[in-house]
Amino acid sequence: MSLNREVLQEQLLASFKLEADERLVTLADELAGWRESAASAEAVESLFREVHSIKGAARAVGLAAVEQLCHAWESLLAAVRSGGLGLSAERVELCRHALGMLQQLHGGRSPDSEEQAELIESLEAAATGAPVQLPELPQAPVLSRNEPGTVRVSTQRLDALLFHSESLLQHRLEAQSLSQRLSEHVLACAPQHGRQIGAGTLEQLRGSLSALPTASQGGLRLLFDYLDWSQAQLDSLHFAAVQLDKAGKHLAQGLTQLSAGLTDELQSTLLLAGSHLVEGLPAMVQDLASQAGKRVELQVRGSHLQVDKRILDELRAPLTHLLRNALDHGLETPQQRIASGKPELGRVQLELLQESADRFELRVRDDGRGLDLAQLKAKAVSAGLLGQEQAEALGAAEAAKLVFSSGLSTSAMITDLSGRGLGMSIVQEVVERLGGRIELESSPGQGCCFHLHLPLSLSTFRAVIVRIAERTFAVPALAVERCLRLPASALKNLENRPSLVFQEQVLAVWSLAEVLGLGTQVRDGDKLTLLLLKVRGERFVLLVDELLGDQEITVKNLGKQLVRVRNLLGATLLGDGQLVPILHPGDLYRSALETRVSALAQRAEPSPDTPQQRVLIAEDSFTSRGLLKAILEAAGYQVATANDGLEAWNTLKQTQFDLLVSDVEMPRMDGFTLTSRIRADRELDSLPVVLVTALGTAEDRARGLEAGANAYLVKSGFEQDSLLDAIRRLI
Repeated sequence: MSLNREVLQEQLLASFKLEADERLVTLADELAGWRESAASAEAVESLFREVHSIKGAARAVGLAAVEQLCHAWESLLAAVRSGGLGLSAERVELCRHALGMLQQLHGGRSPDSEEQAELIESLEAAATGAPVQLPELPQAPVLSRNEPGTVRVSTQRLDALLFHSESLLQHRLEAQSLSQRLSEHVLACAPQHGRQIGAGTLEQLRGSLSALPTASQGGLRLLFDYLDWSQAQLDSLHFAAVQLDKAGKHLAQGLTQLSAGLTDELQSTLLLAGSHLVEGLPAMVQDLASQAGKRVELQVRGSHLQVDKRILDELRAPLTHLLRNALDHGLETPQQRIASGKPELGRVQLELLQESADRFELRVRDDGRGLDLAQLKAKAVSAGLLGQEQAEALGAAEAAKLVFSSGLSTSAMITDLSGRGLGMSIVQEVVERLGGRIELESSPGQGCCFHLHLPLSLSTFRAVIVRIAERTFAVPALAVERCLRLPASALKNLENRPSLVFQEQVLAVWSLAEVLGLGTQVRDGDKLTLLLLKVRGERFVLLVDELLGDQEITVKNLGKQLVRVRNLLGATLLGDGQLVPILHPGDLYRSALETRVSALAQRAEPSPDTPQQRVLIAEDSFTSRGLLKAILEAAGYQVATANDGLEAWNTLKQTQFDLLVSDVEMPRMDGFTLTSRIRADRELDSLPVVLVTALGTAEDRARGLEAGANAYLVKSGFEQDSLLDAIRRLI
């Protein structure tokens, strides 16, 4: 679908009108308070910023007259702002003339071109210190700040109202608790059966009163009168308690309805259609494409989705950067696309998808060249982020994540579009700060797709509530893949690191207490409560004491004094009034990597001390190496590991083994070469070799058998039974 520039221009002009309405009123208010030379530096700075903002907005919508006038006025204010000029009465009046001209232009009246040129000339001359010439201008129209029927309120004030609504929620919970206690009090004050028994006993005593001595009858009558009075008082208290119970229930119900309604209405005022996020982006994309000599079509889908305005505002800069990257790095020139068999017109897609009741996904896709993984690795090595061997050992998924490294850019030079290597790191940081995560897909020659998973509202989202070291914490549910309850025997020590084999993947395990610095967590139970998290594409497991469930929570920031605290995203108030910290998943992963293995490693089951056979595993991937090691150790073998073929060769020459399990694609020495060396060595020529690899073509199999492998298993169809069966047949 082609871009309708007329419709877009109308939308941009409408947006500019709303913005200019507010800024012009602000300018008028500022200037109204100025006196000949008494304007403060803050007032000059504020006026300068407002004029600069109007100039930028006017340029974006093509209002050249407004832009030129603001530019000249900005020059005068800049000179005053820098201290080079004083603020005389004539210069203040000239500023008022500039405001009047702006109001005329914005109000639809086109002033005489000579009048405008004269005012611009006066402003530019005044900026150089020349005497001020004040042109005559007609009275400007009075502008209203808002459209009829609307009130413009800052999001900060709405946040404050939300805070008060949350306080009302707490009072509602307290009222419900008091109502419950009143109900219990009413029941306690109404022992009907006991009253009937007591009444019968008193009547018997009254009847036998005349048989008692006269001296005793007076005192007993006084006692009976007191008991009657007490009974009446008890009945009165019970009646009052019943009335208070009814009033308490009515009050609690009213507070519940008021609190829920107020919270919903306030949150709904912050919800805007996703179209506000992409407003103005089509024109920007076309302009950038023209500058780069490329052709592109921007497709937008799902723009009707309602999202918290604060999230849309935060996403504006990351989305702009993703689009710039797609145009600069992703899309090819028309000639390059034709040469590679693609349509001349490139395509960039923006899509907003609702994932659940409280989450959505922003998807940014292009059909360009995709990521150049070899170039990314080379840049990472040259920037000192990785060593050469580390870079060569990276798989495609791990290499793609390098785009999020700060300071890493594949651009050959720094341009106005890209090249500084900070953008993607900032994009990831913004997404994580909003409580979301970002994922990346890339296909060579087919393009890239960024998946931004985010909450629909900053006010509330679902969280998993856990207890650790006698403290309660909330973990954003968006980062939690699974909650696990496993036997203690599931925890293994793999390469001196507590690990867990789950769904044929080796996952590192850390104690949440140790990650947060709350001391050592040592439990004697037979079951482990674990959280499986996914952060930046990495899966890891945290050990907790107890899982308390999941619920909708209201997020509170930590205040200006604690803008950024490691491992903490904010705080929330649970229904029982308990203040609970919300943990930051990204920080948890970074803190976990820095946590030394301690008491948790003692819980992991060690490998058998006296195995029957010894097996060496050669595998450069930690995950695959750990999985193979866990499978073989569980089967009763004694296992050693090597990170690549050369290390495996040196280990074989120094230690005796009964069998070798090796990957094929490894740095320094691949599996084919390793197998050939073993067959050429007199001491090792009879050692059984099992190749486990992702290379599954007939040519690869033939090459493996030609090198001398005894078995060749393909990872895509790999099952542990087939590996164990092959080993049992060979040794």
